[in-house]
Amino acid sequence: MFTRKLMFMLKKLLIVLILLPALPAWIAVQDYLVSRRGIEAVRPADKAVVLATKAYEQGRPNPCLAARVEAGAALYRAGKVKKLVMSGGINRDHRYGSRTMQALAERMGVPASAIEQEDQSSDTFENIVFSARFIENSPRVVLVSAGYHLMRSRWMAEKQWPGKDIQVFAAPFCSEPNGGYAFSLVREVAAVVKNGAKGRF
Repeated sequence: MFTRKLMFMLKKLLIVLILLPALPAWIAVQDYLVSRRGIEAVRPADKAVVLATKAYEQGRPNPCLAARVEAGAALYRAGKVKKLVMSGGINRDHRYGSRTMQALAERMGVPASAIEQEDQSSDTFENIVFSARFIENSPRVVLVSAGYHLMRSRWMAEKQWPGKDIQVFAAPFCSEPNGGYAFSLVREVAAVVKNGAKGRF
């Protein structure tokens, strides 16, 4: 009995060790595919949920957060969504992501009346969980984030938002200032493994 259990665990470990090196490449391919999808391919929806990242990097506004907001604003300006839900509580930089995102969106021409703030979340899973109340009466939703982040985000949203028609829309490419794109992919692999182990998708 013990030997069979040990063999099962060793097989699982072997599968993980084989697949782990391939995960960054797979995520990069998913990023490429979703990022090529233009705004014209998005079906009209009630709301877009825009996921936050750090508001500031090294004391300067984070261009990657601005890219995500720009993608949401583009959906609104194109008439693809009626409202934007800015999802982000106090982040690692001790700032409310949702507030920074609303200010950016208003500068991009989105009226305050078309923006709602989810300001309690501290990570992607909480973004999804705490945004649920904002989309209760929205059958079709667009999830907006960086391309490499959308696969995991959608998996979690599909579990937490049952019955919703969930589309994704990628922000313009932006490499996080600290560590670059390769670091973002490695971090995303770790997040996929961690959230998968927690049964979040």
